Amino acid sequence: MTTNELKHKVIDKINKIEDDCLLKDLIKLIEDSTDDNEIYRLSDNHKKAINTAIDQIEKGDYLTTEQSNTYSKRLNQDI
Repeated sequence: MTTNELKHKVIDKINKIEDDCLLKDLIKLIEDSTDDNEIYRLSDNHKKAINTAIDQIEKGDYLTTEQSNTYSKRLNQDI
């Protein structure tokens, strides 16, 4: 099915919908999926935190999920 055919099919389906809630949800879904042009601005603190995390990962200075779970269990036992 071509893009044009898909668009017509979607439009036909939407035209048959009588549920206002569903139509509002569809509008939100479409708006959210087409707002890709939004630019996120990071503060200097956020940029610094990201760079620190990248450096830690590159150095292998991190815990696996398994290691983290083990430490969490130990901490909970001490309480």
